[in-house]
Amino acid sequence: MTGRRLWLTMKLKLVEGEQVVIRTRAHHRALLPALINFLITVAVMSFLLGYISRADQPEFIGHYHHIGVFIIWAAGLLALAFGSIKPALSWANRLTYLTSHRLVQKNLLGAAQPTVVPLGLLSEVQLKASRLQSMSAAGDLMLLHGAYGQHQRTRLNNMPDAAHFQTVIAEELSEYRRNVAAQYAQQAPAPGGYGEAHYA
Repeated sequence: MTGRRLWLTMKLKLVEGEQVVIRTRAHHRALLPALINFLITVAVMSFLLGYISRADQPEFIGHYHHIGVFIIWAAGLLALAFGSIKPALSWANRLTYLTSHRLVQKNLLGAAQPTVVPLGLLSEVQLKASRLQSMSAAGDLMLLHGAYGQHQRTRLNNMPDAAHFQTVIAEELSEYRRNVAAQYAQQAPAPGGYGEAHYA
């Protein structure tokens, strides 16, 4: 752990001896759909508002102009709320932690809805990145974990600096296994040792 920067947080409850190594959230490229929705919605609203406000519109449209304006604004605000604002808030609220004991994804506010992968059950970390993700050093991390032959995959989407993140996870996993092996060796009896022998 020497020489590494630690991001500490009061929002993640830690067990004794556990330390936060990395705290991050999805890469900002995950906000691209929300940005596109914002631009398209504003453009469509501007066009429609300008169109129904033209002086050469038929009398029917002019008569119900105020209703048309209300509908355009209502539909536009709903599109912005659910297509841009909600995804942006979800992105800001969802944090990913790597600690010395586990990987955790949880919400900062509201229902935690955590995803927890203990390092003791983690067997493999794969990096998958599309062409667009590679341009920003982002990628998806696939975690293979489980026990007793029952394994499952957990996907961490759009992680920033994904290759480095994968490397740090591997380092923490190796260190965790060394610590567990050292603790086991201290507790295990000496080979062939059954306690002190007494002879008559």
